[in-house]
Amino acid sequence: MDDSWFDELHNGEPSPITDKQWFIIEGNIDSTVLSLSQKSDILNSLQDLTEIEAEKIITLINENKYEKDPKKQWERMFKEGVFGHRDI
Repeated sequence: MDDSWFDELHNGEPSPITDKQWFIIEGNIDSTVLSLSQKSDILNSLQDLTEIEAEKIITLINENKYEKDPKKQWERMFKEGVFGHRDI
């Protein structure tokens, strides 16, 4: 099987961020608990990100999202041990 097309497509370099990833990051970063400087650094580096780096940032965004539903907020806080070992 001739896989040279794949090598020609990527030239051995990482793929740049996709439009979809760019949109996901820009559309969701403001609903996170990340600091303003972290948000600014991420947004200022978007054009230089690779697809892999963008995936890591999307994961970071998802792990640090504000939960809008109070029940989900409570469940997340409980899982993270905010209430200590008290039996609630």
